[in-house]
Amino acid sequence: MSQGLVIAIIVVVAVLVVAGLVVAGLFLWRRSIRRYIAVLIGKRAGVGAALKTVEQLVAALAEASDGEMIAFAVDASAEERKTLEEVAEQMAIVADELATMPLPKQLWDAANALADAATALTRQTGALSGKEGIEALDALSDVDLVKVRSHFDDGVAYLAEQAEHYDVDATAVYGGGLYI
Repeated sequence: MSQGLVIAIIVVVAVLVVAGLVVAGLFLWRRSIRRYIAVLIGKRAGVGAALKTVEQLVAALAEASDGEMIAFAVDASAEERKTLEEVAEQMAIVADELATMPLPKQLWDAANALADAATALTRQTGALSGKEGIEALDALSDVDLVKVRSHFDDGVAYLAEQAEHYDVDATAVYGGGLYI
């Protein structure tokens, strides 16, 4: 074999190896983004469940009798108050996880919007902590879930866009249902 042929074979093999590495790298990158999308879908479900719980709780309190409202206001161990405190604690954890999670740039908007929703929900529900009487009722009346819903809807939209782009079926993440 001539020296020119050996060099040509080496160059062809090197080009094929580099091309293979590029294809493998792209495949692995796409796979990691899909995995992060699945994680964010789980976080989205958690924030959505917390938001729905608070919406239902606020609606139930809005329709409550005077006696039930007084019990809510003066009893720090009331079931509704415990629920709101637990939501505040859980959403603080979720917001922190979303803020510190190392994500590809494509998913930053979705994670930030979901973190904003979790943070706003933490502030809204945590405002009742340690308050009694009129202060508790004032804190309850200050609950503004429109802002939380706006952040949540933005996060859902950003996440849906990326899930579609990377062919991730949100229902496939939990088999069509969320099992906690």
